[in-house]
Amino acid sequence: MKIFLFAGEASGDLHGSFLIHSLKHECEKEGRTLDLICWGGDLMQSAGAELRSHYKDRAYMGLWEVIKNLRSVKKFLDRAKVEILQEKPDVLLLIDNPGFNLRLAQFAKDNGIKVHFYIAPKAWAYNKGRIKTMRIVIDQLYCIFPFEKQFFADYGMESIYVGNPLIESIQRNINDIQGDLALSKNMASEGLDGTRYIVLLPGSRKNEVRNLLPVFVRTAKRFKGTKVIVAAAPGLDEAFYRQILEEEKLEAEIVFGATCRLLLQFGDGKIGQLNSPGIGKGMALVASGTATLEAALLGIPMVVAYKVSWLTYVVLKRILKIRWVSLVNILLQKPLVEEHIQFYSEQGLYDALLRTQGLENQIAINEGYQCIRDMLKNVGGVPASILVARGVLGVSKK
Repeated sequence: MKIFLFAGEASGDLHGSFLIHSLKHECEKEGRTLDLICWGGDLMQSAGAELRSHYKDRAYMGLWEVIKNLRSVKKFLDRAKVEILQEKPDVLLLIDNPGFNLRLAQFAKDNGIKVHFYIAPKAWAYNKGRIKTMRIVIDQLYCIFPFEKQFFADYGMESIYVGNPLIESIQRNINDIQGDLALSKNMASEGLDGTRYIVLLPGSRKNEVRNLLPVFVRTAKRFKGTKVIVAAAPGLDEAFYRQILEEEKLEAEIVFGATCRLLLQFGDGKIGQLNSPGIGKGMALVASGTATLEAALLGIPMVVAYKVSWLTYVVLKRILKIRWVSLVNILLQKPLVEEHIQFYSEQGLYDALLRTQGLENQIAINEGYQCIRDMLKNVGGVPASILVARGVLGVSKK
């Protein structure tokens, strides 16, 4: 059986790697052969798929950024279509990235190839009209938030809720750590003397990091005696981060591709019951996106910020149908974490981080975070990637 997977960013590469492991595992149990090809990243390649295109070459965020690179986007789209026809996969397995992947879904459907879509497009936030196309071009849709199944059903689209892949990611990290938590070079000694930590998560794309990291750094510098760690995206290089840190005159540790492990060390410790000297001593500045949900699950107080081009901002203001942008607030339907979108300063972020340390806010944050954990737990105790793999292989057998 041949499966062609497409992921367009770092998070998609991570979840895609879990899918590849699960697909291989399920096929081995049944004695079936499997041929996996992907457009993804290093993690999907390491998991066992043949990598044809790396996401870092085509990761564009925001309307203006996409418009500036339309020619490049079209070239990638045309190339992907050619490869799909050449490979003739049994299933096209698309992971998130709907702007690009829904176009591939239409092409695959026109050519008689089954389409499975994992991490449903966030049509509940904007562009509900795309559901009409989704009903036609997607054979099976997999949702990762519990409310999505009913939302799509209301628009005549069937889907399967498989739980959230971040739960699986956290569990895998806990299993891999095996007691070795010394990601931060000096943490073992510093954590014991009361040192606190600020983890900076400025996003995974270069333009995101360039927008957010400087103000994150200036905010962190206001906390005297606090250690700063930058959670770096695997698709970017260290020199890029070092340049920004040097411009802002701050020495900070840069850790690549280990966001979950960092947050495990400095969160509340309720997931995993890990014995780390940094437990409960962290706070975070986070770019709006999946990382906000990860920080909540791992129990680290946070402030959320984001900035896009003015064109993108104006358009999003008109089309977004939600009150909040962070996934934590969206899931809870209340403003548990502060959001500083488009207009922010280091003073504003500093004051917001201080508020997370107040006793009343700490209680509210702890209760909200536990609600998120309860809401997103594995369905029937089975990881999301296993349920998706079974869905892909099961439908194909039919």
